Amino acid sequence: MNEFAKALICESKSSNIPDEHNLFGSLIGEWDFEWIDMHGTEQERHIKGEWIFSWVLGGIAIQDVFICPSREERINNHQPDAEYGTTIRIYNPKTHGWDIFYGCTGQMTRLEARRNGETILLTEIKEGKKKWIFSEVTENSFHWQSMGTQDGAIWILYGELFATRKI
Repeated sequence: MNEFAKALICESKSSNIPDEHNLFGSLIGEWDFEWIDMHGTEQERHIKGEWIFSWVLGGIAIQDVFICPSREERINNHQPDAEYGTTIRIYNPKTHGWDIFYGCTGQMTRLEARRNGETILLTEIKEGKKKWIFSEVTENSFHWQSMGTQDGAIWILYGELFATRKI
């Protein structure tokens, strides 16, 4: 299994990704986060999680592992809708965007990502009724939102997280 990890993971991005399209490079590393589900409702929950990002595939892609609740938190805070998933983001030199796949138990989502002002906007490409937004990205923190729409006009915040880099 060591050869698999060595073949998959790499130390830096490929020179084939122009700096202006390196949307996710600043996320490389390990993060703790607080997930806020059903924000502003009586069912609002706050859950500790972890998110780990790495360059992969010779530096043309970034893969992550999303764990909510975190591995440590799962011991005492079982959640029936817990998620342990992975995303692979592959730079597309033809579109200068990112082709994305997210998968976890019972779910698979295809997305595309582009810069949108100061944010990174990921849009589900099949129906266009879900989007995810990375904003307020700094060296040590970021904000992430999960949103959806039924009519394409009104977007509802499903959940959000506030991440801090593990030191």
